[in-house]
Amino acid sequence: MVGVIYYSYFLILGFLYSKYLFQKNIYFHIWIGGIIGNLLLMVGIILPSFFFGFTLISHIIWIILVSIPFVILWKKRGFPSLIEKKKYNKKDEMTKKIFIFTILPIFLLIAILLTNHILVPKENGTVAVGQSTYGDLNMHIGFITSIKEQQKFPPNYVFLSKTKLNYPFFVNMLSSSLYLLGSSLRLSILLPSYIICLLLVMGFYYLAHIITKNKKVSILATIFFFLGGGFGFFYFLDGSRENISYFTKIFTDFYHTPTNYNEVNIRWANPICDMIIPQRTTMAGWCMIMPCLYFLIEGCKTNNKKDFILLGILASTMPMIHTHSFLALGIISIGMFFTNFIPSKEKKKVFKNWFLYGIIVLLLAFPQLFLWTFQQTKDNNFFTRFRFNWVNTKDPYLWFYLKNWGMVALFFIPSFINANKTNKKIIISSILLMIVGELFLFQPNEYDNNKLLFISYMIFLINCCDYLYYIYQKLKGVPGRFYLVVVTIILFLLSGVLTIIREYKSEGEYETFNSDMIKMSNYIKKNTSKDSIFLTSTTHINPVATLAGRNIYVGSSLYVYFHGLGKEYQKRSNEVEKIYNSNIEELREFCKKNHIDYIYIGTYEKGSLEINWDSINQLEKVVFFNEESLYKIN
Repeated sequence: MVGVIYYSYFLILGFLYSKYLFQKNIYFHIWIGGIIGNLLLMVGIILPSFFFGFTLISHIIWIILVSIPFVILWKKRGFPSLIEKKKYNKKDEMTKKIFIFTILPIFLLIAILLTNHILVPKENGTVAVGQSTYGDLNMHIGFITSIKEQQKFPPNYVFLSKTKLNYPFFVNMLSSSLYLLGSSLRLSILLPSYIICLLLVMGFYYLAHIITKNKKVSILATIFFFLGGGFGFFYFLDGSRENISYFTKIFTDFYHTPTNYNEVNIRWANPICDMIIPQRTTMAGWCMIMPCLYFLIEGCKTNNKKDFILLGILASTMPMIHTHSFLALGIISIGMFFTNFIPSKEKKKVFKNWFLYGIIVLLLAFPQLFLWTFQQTKDNNFFTRFRFNWVNTKDPYLWFYLKNWGMVALFFIPSFINANKTNKKIIISSILLMIVGELFLFQPNEYDNNKLLFISYMIFLINCCDYLYYIYQKLKGVPGRFYLVVVTIILFLLSGVLTIIREYKSEGEYETFNSDMIKMSNYIKKNTSKDSIFLTSTTHINPVATLAGRNIYVGSSLYVYFHGLGKEYQKRSNEVEKIYNSNIEELREFCKKNHIDYIYIGTYEKGSLEINWDSINQLEKVVFFNEESLYKIN
């Protein structure tokens, strides 16, 4: 309960700061206030944590410090009115109807999927997940629990002992705060996710509106983005002519959907199912890039210094929230600078604002990059490298994007031609981002470049919707217009909706931790030092790292290898395979050399490793719960 109250305080504080900053309606204050509140906690807590660790003391100090500016503002300008005094009109960006009938339904859909995909409790004491969270979720939980349990700052990389955590961790640290302050692990994950996803949906609508200045187009774009997909459904309709099971497998098989089906080169995922629900850093990164793009576009239109200052501050928080979104924003900013500076008649004023934006980012963002991001990528050929054509290895270039992007690819050229001069600049800047994403990989997993490409896709989709609405108006009075609208909606939504149905049906379908693993993790948390190092298998279902938050010698390749630590992963994983089957002298010497305190032997160790029980039985057996056992190096 304390954790929920603490988090709520920051959200309320953000809302009040928003009231001081903007003369907007309640929905804008909810959006920007929520952004500010989340940033104040997830980013601001690092300041006291450097001195006092990630502890209760740091949280007490920070809540005092963050309140001081508000108290000063309160004394100087009075307490902001919570009741809207101004009568807002139809020209407002968001209205009550839009919030209730567009934003809330999409948010509730995401919230339902989050709830039935994250640590779903079962009657037999186990916890389970859905299809999309079977892989990544355990990594995020491991970061959350290790930051809370170890209370060290900067935090350790729980999946590779004696290594600093350089993966973007701020959003998981937000959950660690709630967990530290008494909330359950599940609530600590779900509550911030609910709030961030609501802000993300609102943010996309606001982005669409500042580009199009049209509420109807913005509503369409929001629905099509979150619920949509490409033309992948055609493969399933075609296959079902011979065998209906080809279609019904969408709802039963693991990753056999119209937005994620590698066999036919369908790689463009539905945003909710594959980007937001399982990928917490992407979820938070998209949430934060929306106001950045909003103020970037607004600043370019008005040349207002305030917009560039806010943009600089918001952008500076992003490197360790989601590095890909920070990079995407940087590339789009470069494009927007040149497309707006070159034709401008007020070059001096324009340059001053952009210079201010750049200086703020340089002062606030680059320390994060040097402390964390560059440490992970330096001297590491697993990161930035040339690679054309993203993950497409089977299809002609244009055909790949047509079947994956669907209507957005089909109408890309006419929608660009139809766009006004201002929007052409935004599209050109997004094309620049896509070109970079198509030519260079920025991480070991080539598929993850979609975290850049999706930002371009957002802009393209918004412009496509603007163009289709323009066509709709031009066809007024033409017979059959209604049927064209229906067909267009189906083509936009069918693949995505089928995927969402499959994801919903996968509720709690995949067990992660059984009751014995949970008991073992609780024992480890209560009875071992927070600095202990454990030897385990490299399975991604690892109660020691994920639930107990203790450092393990080496974890799953899904995490360690794809976080750029491939060489170290190969070395250590080979050692793990050998050492479990070694004699007692070799085992003890290896553990002493690598500061390993405990050896874990559970279901996955027995299933994947050859174990020398003569050696293991000479160790002190600390505790066991049926198949799960813990041994201490003596």
